Amino acid sequence: MKKSDNRILIIDDEPNFAESLAMVLEDEYVVSLAESLTAARRILAEQSIAVILLDVRLPEGNSVDHLKKLHALQPAAPIVMLTAHGTVENAVAALKQGAVDYYTKPVDIPKLKRELRILVDNNRLSRQVKVLRRQVESQAAAVFNASPVGAMKHIMERVPLIAPLSIPVLITGETGTGKERLAQWIHSLSGVSGELVAINCATLPKDLVESELFGHTKGAFSGAVTHKEGLIERAAGGTLFLDEIGELVDNVQAKLLRLLESGAFFRVGDNRESRVSFRLIAATHKNLSDANSGFRPDLYFRINGIRFELPPLRERLQDLPVLARFFIDEANRAYLKQVTDIEPRAMTTLQHYHWPGNIRELKWVIHRAVVVAGREHLALDDFSTSPEIFDRRAIHPVNATPQGKQDIMDVRSNVAALERERITAALAMANGNKTEAAHTLGISVRTLHYKLKKYSL
Repeated sequence: MKKSDNRILIIDDEPNFAESLAMVLEDEYVVSLAESLTAARRILAEQSIAVILLDVRLPEGNSVDHLKKLHALQPAAPIVMLTAHGTVENAVAALKQGAVDYYTKPVDIPKLKRELRILVDNNRLSRQVKVLRRQVESQAAAVFNASPVGAMKHIMERVPLIAPLSIPVLITGETGTGKERLAQWIHSLSGVSGELVAINCATLPKDLVESELFGHTKGAFSGAVTHKEGLIERAAGGTLFLDEIGELVDNVQAKLLRLLESGAFFRVGDNRESRVSFRLIAATHKNLSDANSGFRPDLYFRINGIRFELPPLRERLQDLPVLARFFIDEANRAYLKQVTDIEPRAMTTLQHYHWPGNIRELKWVIHRAVVVAGREHLALDDFSTSPEIFDRRAIHPVNATPQGKQDIMDVRSNVAALERERITAALAMANGNKTEAAHTLGISVRTLHYKLKKYSL
């Protein structure tokens, strides 16, 4: 644990008591002392404090009257009151002003230590959550804030406005356009205390989807040997993200509609009503308003509060350089590499591709290239692990000018030559052992046999 995560500030004008308490706590915590609120403010301005122990009577008067101002200096640090003159009125007043607990002197040290452990752990976890939320927000900025104009700019402007509201959100767009990342970003800005529970409805077992979502009681069906909490209940006080919501069967759609309308539901096999509150974000690549979609119109109207339609990557190719560099950084962290950029010819090739898998496909194309890269800049031959981007049939039509086609043909020729050289070198290093050569190249033995035949090696 870092020192900043377990630093205790004792504010008390009785030196003997403060120093004695500090000696008791110093085996577990880093302790700072202040004899007045003025001294405490200086410490709070310079140090990150996990918990504040505050005496009620100080030179400035009753410290309860100063609680809110003190708390404002470090909102994440809970305040525990200490006093030799404990009264119910003082305790109630302190708790109303934001204190988390109240101890009378002489302090019950074992009890105080137990509470401090809980408060310090909660403070540390709260800080970690804030860091993770900032990371999610920065990732979303990379994915969504690249475009200075158009649909993405519109989304970036609206998200901060609607994120704190409880209104349902529906995210539409092709597979791989970043719908879950957008949901994570909305949740990170929402300010809710609960977690984001993400559920891909397309992957839920058809015969168990109701049980997985809403939970079940013991004996509700064959195999239900214990009570089970549903995924929806985990989202209490937070955000429920239902990806591919269009895959839900009709009876589950009806149950979800009732939950959204009333906040109430029944676990499978339970005749007692349960209640839960959450913020709903749904996503789909389907047109749910189509009569042939199999989706209930009443549920569609209920989830279609604020709608964001994410454009495919082929319609925002101007963002590709920013997105590619974001995924390079991500791959560097994942694989301990030090790639810094993409060479111009390789970037041109990426921008000529039509990206049917959208941002998700780009991510893994970049990750594969970073894995095999032997230089600081990704070059054309590093993308030989993704031959589809050199396929003439996959060229984006907007860029498929006669000159563009010739450029791609030249690129394919160069890549083929480079790939042939790498295979030849790998075989030589492996003394002709195809399994070892395939491992060096990062491809399967079957793929290596195909390429040997392709290049007549």
